[in-house]
Amino acid sequence: MAELALGVLGIVPLVGVAIKSYKTLTSKLRAFRHCSSTVHRVYKKLRVQRRIFKNECHLLLRHGVDDEAAIRDLMSDFDHRGWNNQDWEKHLRVSLKENYDECAEHVRDIIETIRRLEAEFCCFQAVEAKQQKGERLKDAWKRLEDGLRISFKGGSYEAEIADLRTANNDLISLRDQSQQLQQTHKDRAVKRSASGQLEWADIQRASKALHDALVNVWSCSQASHARHLMALFLEAEKPDENVRMTMAILCQEHGPSPSQADLIPLQVKSRNIQRTSNLRSSMRPSPPEKQRPQKRTKMGRFYQDSAVPCSPQKQIQSLDLRFVEDICFELTTQHNEKKTEVMPNCLGYIDTQSKETHRHQFFSSMVGFFQNTHSSVIAPGDLISMDTALYDTTNVSLSTVEKLSLAKSLVSAVLKFHATPWLREVWGLQDVSFFHQDGEDLAQSLRTLHLGIELNPKEVQTTSPDSSMRDIWMTPSSNRLSHASEADRLLCGIDNIALHCLGVALLQIERLEKIEPDDVLGVRKLARSGSTFGPRYHEITQKCLRCDFGYRADLGKVQLQNAVYESIVVSLESMITCLSLGDDDVRRQQATSYPDEYLQ
Repeated sequence: MAELALGVLGIVPLVGVAIKSYKTLTSKLRAFRHCSSTVHRVYKKLRVQRRIFKNECHLLLRHGVDDEAAIRDLMSDFDHRGWNNQDWEKHLRVSLKENYDECAEHVRDIIETIRRLEAEFCCFQAVEAKQQKGERLKDAWKRLEDGLRISFKGGSYEAEIADLRTANNDLISLRDQSQQLQQTHKDRAVKRSASGQLEWADIQRASKALHDALVNVWSCSQASHARHLMALFLEAEKPDENVRMTMAILCQEHGPSPSQADLIPLQVKSRNIQRTSNLRSSMRPSPPEKQRPQKRTKMGRFYQDSAVPCSPQKQIQSLDLRFVEDICFELTTQHNEKKTEVMPNCLGYIDTQSKETHRHQFFSSMVGFFQNTHSSVIAPGDLISMDTALYDTTNVSLSTVEKLSLAKSLVSAVLKFHATPWLREVWGLQDVSFFHQDGEDLAQSLRTLHLGIELNPKEVQTTSPDSSMRDIWMTPSSNRLSHASEADRLLCGIDNIALHCLGVALLQIERLEKIEPDDVLGVRKLARSGSTFGPRYHEITQKCLRCDFGYRADLGKVQLQNAVYESIVVSLESMITCLSLGDDDVRRQQATSYPDEYLQ
């Protein structure tokens, strides 16, 4: 029964059992250490192993308990309530990851070894039982040694002590390796954060340039098209010198009732070609003294050699969309022709020039977000705003992990798209949408989270088109907060509007309530009432609302961006990891209560 009980204990209560067992055993040996040189030698060896184990357990508990004073209290009090603390056990499991079970097993082995030693020390009980009043233990030992045939040979215990030594060393190795792996992860997180600072700035500039390119050169001569909606997905990244973005163009036709829209999924590669050209010029070797002149290739009016090849296998000619009379028709036609091909096909490019020169290449591909997921036609009900998904759980119901993942995506979106036309100064969950069709996996649908804009070409005159899809992206933001003066904002304690709106969004995700960003008093009251997601989520919500990161309020500054990432994104990732534990792990956590028999 005791073995079964040990098998269901977590590391924290197991450590308590082991330390208490060690103390009981060494106390017994301490009383008899002067009876025999052999007993004294065994006692010293056992005491060393006990100290090593206790020190190691102290270090091990640091993985789950972020309070040094609490650990010291725990180690000195076997009746401490912390031995049954489920939160500590959960944090320890998350921190040790794959090493958790092995560490627990080694502590169990140590407990079993100590119990075997206790059973073999039965001779001490015989001496205590026969000890005369006023007689020293040492004298009783000598008097009874022959009559009771007491045999305490050190060799019989050396194997058990060697097992304790081996278990201690293995436990030290596991904990040390786990810490090194965790440190490597933290180092990578720091590097990711440092590289993320450049990545966020590059994505911000590229997405703004992409918006300007689409607005300035977009053209459509198809009278049947009422409007064009552009969806820019939140998962933009910069794996190399290109900023890679995924977007979709929705072409909605006229109609008296909610109508479908043609969907064109696109992958966009944006590159600062001026920066790239300068870099390549500095790396280009000197030309040879004699070089045969190359024959120039003739180009048509609309085609130019792309400075950035659309295919890694070969150089191809790419269409400059600035000289196309009907970009909508061109992209639609090329996409329909090439969408079945496996490799992405370059449909054309647009160059933009302002402070920097960007080249935006558009690729047609049904892989990634839209592979076997979405058809080329989107019904009005397939485009869902995030606030609708949270408040109306009839069609979409989000788990806690999905809500935390959504919160993490919103934080990343603010870092990438703040101060761009894609994300308004005063924004809310109604500005974030996703595509979802009946029967589709919700996790896959949430990968299509996007920000949207509408293009209004001058060539298209509309009278009373359907606005079902348009309203999702064009919901007006809070007018009072948008038009509030800087003095009014500071008076309300709003140092950064984008982060204030992020804090409001975090509240909405948790509480499933509609909250207006300009209801500052109501927002602050809700934020003070705690969080059902725990104190960490409550803390990061407060930080966003008050811009309390220790680096003033300019989100364009690298220091504040890094602080937002470290304080919010990393915390949310940790919460997601903790809640994503498998069912078996959860059951083991529930079984980590400390049985009363081990507290006696």
